[in-house]
Amino acid sequence: MVELKDIKKSYGKLEVLKGVNLSIEKAKLVGILGKSGTGKSTLLHILGSLDKPDSGTLKIGDHDPLNMSQAELARFRNENIGFVFQFHHLLSEFTSLENVMIPALLKKEDQNKAKKKAEELLGYLGLADRITHKPEQLSGGEQQRVAVARALINEPLLVLADEPTGNLDTATSSELHKLITRLRTDMNITFVIVTHNKELAGLCDSRYFMEDGLLVSE
Repeated sequence: MVELKDIKKSYGKLEVLKGVNLSIEKAKLVGILGKSGTGKSTLLHILGSLDKPDSGTLKIGDHDPLNMSQAELARFRNENIGFVFQFHHLLSEFTSLENVMIPALLKKEDQNKAKKKAEELLGYLGLADRITHKPEQLSGGEQQRVAVARALINEPLLVLADEPTGNLDTATSSELHKLITRLRTDMNITFVIVTHNKELAGLCDSRYFMEDGLLVSE
């Protein structure tokens, strides 16, 4: 489903990724661990087509994002990749429902269809009674679940999560961990998760450590 080959990335004289290789099957949970500043987020940004490597190849499904125009890349990203970050990045002026609908509307999906899908996702995530609430009216865990629903609205091939529970308390983190594993099973979604959380890492099908610019399998 996902294949990276010999991915290299430098910022000036700082060599961050020194030839990363990674192959991921569909509907797998992959954890990436390592100390801060080792290149984990850089790798995730390349996987998500938010950044380009200096060299190497990347395939996501049948797509080759490294050889797309900026317009093609923006469309590909919106339609095929979901993002969940440590901070939810919800738009404060919009309700939960409106926040979740945004990627579908950017895809030019019919508004009624987008609304129905958003309502179904929020219901599935236990937020049926929160659809008209704005972010400031939600708990941290609820905000992050809205962000998960937003990541899923376009039925992506791949969901990338960067420290998704890093801003949550232990109990709320455990709930989100269970949710991620349920999503993988129920929706057949592939997840790549950068995390320092040992519980979340333990739920992954495979774990890799970023060391000296390379990925090392556990």
